[in-house]
Amino acid sequence: METKYFLNPDYTIRKDGNRYLLYSRFMKKYDSDTSKTLIHPYHARLLSLFSAGSSVEHAANVIVSDLSVTQESALKILTPWLSREKFRISINNSKVRIPKNVLLREDQIWDKSEIKEFSIPKSLANDVDLSTKRLEIPYLMTFMLTNTCVTKCCYCYADTYTKVKNHLSTERIFEIIREAKRIGVYNIFLIGGEVFLHPDWELVLKDLTDNGYGPDTISTKVPITPRIVKGLKHSGFKGTLQLSIDTLNPSIAIETLHVNLSYISKVKQGVSLLEEAGIPYRVESVLTKATCTKKNINVLYDFLKDKKYIKTWEIRTAMFSNQKSIDNFHSIKATVPELETLFNYVEKDIQNKANFTVTFPRTEIDKAYYSAEGGSSSFKGSKCSALNDHLFILPDGKCTICEQLYWNPNFIIGDLTNQSVSEVWNSDKVNRLLNLKQETINKQSPCSSCKLFDDCFRISRNRCWTDVIKAYGTNNWDYPDPRCKYAPKMSNNISYNS
Repeated sequence: METKYFLNPDYTIRKDGNRYLLYSRFMKKYDSDTSKTLIHPYHARLLSLFSAGSSVEHAANVIVSDLSVTQESALKILTPWLSREKFRISINNSKVRIPKNVLLREDQIWDKSEIKEFSIPKSLANDVDLSTKRLEIPYLMTFMLTNTCVTKCCYCYADTYTKVKNHLSTERIFEIIREAKRIGVYNIFLIGGEVFLHPDWELVLKDLTDNGYGPDTISTKVPITPRIVKGLKHSGFKGTLQLSIDTLNPSIAIETLHVNLSYISKVKQGVSLLEEAGIPYRVESVLTKATCTKKNINVLYDFLKDKKYIKTWEIRTAMFSNQKSIDNFHSIKATVPELETLFNYVEKDIQNKANFTVTFPRTEIDKAYYSAEGGSSSFKGSKCSALNDHLFILPDGKCTICEQLYWNPNFIIGDLTNQSVSEVWNSDKVNRLLNLKQETINKQSPCSSCKLFDDCFRISRNRCWTDVIKAYGTNNWDYPDPRCKYAPKMSNNISYNS
């Protein structure tokens, strides 16, 4: 009897213009990659052959018919897909990354109800665009449920000052979740302010999980209470709670977070409740001048070291906030030597002995300003999702392209109180931002005459709009990303290295 192979139920294939998007679902069951990759229509057709199960021989025969190749060549095309390992394909000068375990043997799939048959027509087109990262439908959406917070952190980048008059109704949030599911949005995140200060946070979280969504992380500085634990359990939340704990010293907490004297003891009690309930969590600690000490880190480690349900501890540096002055940033930031000393200490004395993962990302320290020569495609660091695959929803239903741009009118692209997700994603404002004309750029900006304009503004679109505004001010939003070699001197020095 011939062995049947099936498309791994963890993976979904979604049409996107003249190409297809291959991505993994949030709740994976079959040792799959968290993945998002654009593939050629023919590769989508190849995978569709296995949607209801197929032998290698049958799939090879289809390939022989489609491509007019030999059986041997068809088997050679199939072989990498049968491997459990990830691999790459070169297509039209684009490198396509294929995740692991895309095809599984029938005996490896224990829940046959998850198998969904579909077909994709033959397409041998050569002009398929696999380089443009802009998707026809957002891959991710983020709801900022509220901008209300319980702390006033000296480094916070969130806009907690704008008064929201009319919050998006819970009923409308439910409608948006259902639309997202219908059109093929991969996942939906929740952030604040403080998620747990929204009166219906539990209902929203349960609706997300009921519809196959779920934030992998909910970040909070709210001390965990029995009510929150009960709500998390009832909602079906399967992710990891992120606790922001910078210090266990009440005096430092009062100075840097502007909390009351009892705050730290309540945070400790909250951790105990999570441990008792068996809810996994991670801890994030933001370093400022006040907390960048071995003593502070050691106290935190001593508190965390015997905990059973902590997954990771991330120690990161504070970044400049558009909501605060540049003078505030320079007064609170630790120096690079102080950070390097602490980094080395964590690496040598804590990482190796901890029973959980300890990370110290160097994102802010290592940003290479004024260095990139080849436009935004050559910028180091994570790729910008703005206008490409991520939609950010503000508490009043207004939509923006980035979680740090908030109600900046240059980047408000729609309003979900009276528009659908698809309408916002393809709005006139989006099209204007996607197709900015060089002649409309501020003449004071080097971008107005740069030969790399198309790469930065249209093709790669890897400029960080937030960093531009941080460095040059709101009115200069069309200036270069400060990583660019041709960027002028920053009006606000947001660098750690000067």
